[in-house]
This record gives sequence, structure tokens and C-alpha cells, in this order.
Amino acid sequence: MEKLATAYQLQTRLSAVLDTAEREFRTQSNAQFRWKPAPDCWSIVECLQHLNLAERFYIRNIQHKVDGLGVVQTNPVDQVIESDWLGKAMLYAIDPATKIKLPAPGMSRPRRPNELNPAEVLNQFIELQSTLRDLLDKAVYLDWNQDKVMTMYGNWLKIRLGDALLMLVAHTERHMNQAMRVRAEMSSLTQTHYDA
Repeated sequence: MEKLATAYQLQTRLSAVLDTAEREFRTQSNAQFRWKPAPDCWSIVECLQHLNLAERFYIRNIQHKVDGLGVVQTNPVDQVIESDWLGKAMLYAIDPATKIKLPAPGMSRPRRPNELNPAEVLNQFIELQSTLRDLLDKAVYLDWNQDKVMTMYGNWLKIRLGDALLMLVAHTERHMNQAMRVRAEMSSLTQTHYDA
């Protein structure tokens, strides 16, 4: 994978996520945001809040690296993105196609749905994803193989910048898919109720 093409693809994927969030969730009622298909499943608002909590951590770290660039006056240098074993493992674990269900780390577990303000959670989600999309414009000036960001598991465990960016977008897509499944299940139950 080439860095510049990948950055563009990630921005395109984030734009699709933002369009879906606006289109599918903006008109949801608080009750719809908080509805859970089962007691051990997350609601839409919990999916979005988990993304806010987890990704804010990484986005701040990436923002710090980008801020250190100062004024950029040259064209970015392209590079082949190389994942190490940690990056590959993390990408596999959170890939939307992977069926592995991992527990969320403590600091990224959402509160109960009735303790969350759905409008605030959605607005934060849109702001964070927009920030990440915009950060990619400057992140291409960094070395995606050499620059590293700390993980949520501590400063001692760092991930390559390229892997972190790929992971963030895949993680967002994974939980957006989860939120859309909740919405679809809620819609099918509502339709069944009206058909009965």
C-alpha cells in the first residue's frame, strides 16, 4: 500500500461514515438511540460513545504529531506502508469482517444508554471523525512507518502511525456496522409490530 493513495482512501471511507451518520442517525429519537436488541448488546448511542472514547485518545496523539510539523511547504513524500506484527494483529482484531468479539478496554466502555445524551454523542462522533479526516491532509507529511503513537494499553506499547490510521478507520466502520444492525433490527421489529 502506498501512503498517499491510502490517505485518500481513508478520507473517502470517513466521508462515507459521516454521510451515513448524518443520514441514518440524525433523525433518531432518544428512545431509538438507546434501544438495545438484547441486554448484553450495545445500543446505537453506546456504539458511537465507544468510538468517541477510544478514538479521541488516538486522534489527540496523531494531532500532536501533526502539530509538530509546523508550516509544510513541500509536497509529501510517498512511501510503501509496512505493518509490523502488532499492527497486523490489531488490524485483524478490529477489522469489520472479523467475527471475533473483543471486550472494550475499560477507558473506552460507554456508560449505560440512559446516562448518555444522544445528540451530544452524535455531535462528538461527527466532530471527531471530521477531525481525523482532516488530519490525514497533514499526516501524509509524516513517516507512517517510523512515527509511532501510543496505544490505549500504555506508553510502553506503541503502534506505527500507518497502522494506527488504518486501525481507526476500520474500528469506526466495525462499530458503525454494529450500530446499523441495531437500527435495522429495531426497524424490523417496528415493521412487524405494525404488520400484526
